Amino acid sequence: MYLRNMFVRFYRSFNFDYLRKYDLKVKTHHDWEKLDELWYPYVRIPIDEKITTVVGANESGKTHLLTAIEKGLSGDSIVRGDFCRYSQFFAVEQGRMR
Repeated sequence: MYLRNMFVRFYRSFNFDYLRKYDLKVKTHHDWEKLDELWYPYVRIPIDEKITTVVGANESGKTHLLTAIEKGLSGDSIVRGDFCRYSQFFAVEQGRMR
């Protein structure tokens, strides 16, 4: 099995693709990117078979990327703490946190 792209949304530090959402030139909206009839495009991360390391500054999302890939491939359950703390759907103000 080859992984070519990682699509992630509302997972840890990956909320949604803000640049794509607010770019007026973007015309492609997929039904699977909608939530409550609003469009929240997934963050698309291309995976290159030649890349063997992930490098970045502290708190830049390296571990979040790797755990998202692991959970996506293994099917391990996602727990409440995995949701993006910046997402409007899981914010304390919305009363959705335990």
